[in-house]
Amino acid sequence: MMVDGILYLWLIWGIWIFTTFMMNKAHPYRFHYSFICLVLICVFPYGLKVSSVKVAVPVIVLGLICIHYIRILSLKDKLYMLVAILAMGMLYAGIGLVAIYDPVLMFLDRDLIMALSLAFLSILFYTSSSFMLRMIAIAGSSIVGEVFMSIPLKNIGFLYPIGGPVYLDVLAISTGILLAIKLLEEINQLFNIKVQTNKGEMKNL
Repeated sequence: MMVDGILYLWLIWGIWIFTTFMMNKAHPYRFHYSFICLVLICVFPYGLKVSSVKVAVPVIVLGLICIHYIRILSLKDKLYMLVAILAMGMLYAGIGLVAIYDPVLMFLDRDLIMALSLAFLSILFYTSSSFMLRMIAIAGSSIVGEVFMSIPLKNIGFLYPIGGPVYLDVLAISTGILLAIKLLEEINQLFNIKVQTNKGEMKNL
């Protein structure tokens, strides 16, 4: 049995290694990505108490990152992002509450269902060319979903920590799915370019 939060740490560590040692040094955001990864790793064990509810510091950092990126979008894109985040957040909270109320209904692991749902909806809302927007939608909606889950649970006397290690693992799985899809798309694009190049060379013979 894996320790909660280990998938999150593995993913962030892997991204940090890629951005620090493998990414093109001329990339304008290389340092920013590496710095954010280090911050997310360093704040992993910490949390804050907000009105008797514990909020993990990584969630606060991720929320600020989402706000920063959403801020630079056009008004139309902001409204669209808001719809996506609310829809995905409600689905996230719904799955979480159902898993608590009646775990028998969960035909798969709860975390996997949540991660797959977030990844699938982000793909429905945004095209493959909008990878960063997909990531923002997943991060933002999962945070909103955590808040939605904590409200009814708090009303019945159950204190639910927002953004705990289990949540971070769900976020890591969703991100991993998007990264895998992105990698497959890049491989497919390179393959198509190679095939077209070979066809062009054969025509020139």
